[in-house]
Amino acid sequence: MGLPVLIGILIVAFAVGLSVQVLAKKKTGYDWLIIAVTGTFGAYFASEAFPGTTVFGAVKDFGPQLDGFYIIPGVAFGVILALVQPVAAAA
Repeated sequence: MGLPVLIGILIVAFAVGLSVQVLAKKKTGYDWLIIAVTGTFGAYFASEAFPGTTVFGAVKDFGPQLDGFYIIPGVAFGVILALVQPVAAAA
């Protein structure tokens, strides 16, 4: 994965984190950071780890690729991990 893709992931993750921080009813000062970090990790892990593993072989060649970043698994797993924190905090 190249630097432009990684910068794009970081920008989107921080934008989502900040929007959740603004829209959330229960706020702490660092919710945006937790969401941004988990979303970034999820996108990076799914794009880098899934294609090389045998456990997730069905996802290996799934979807388009941009500079080594598998878009569909990266975005899906990043969203899933980023949503875990607000849902867990609301419970």
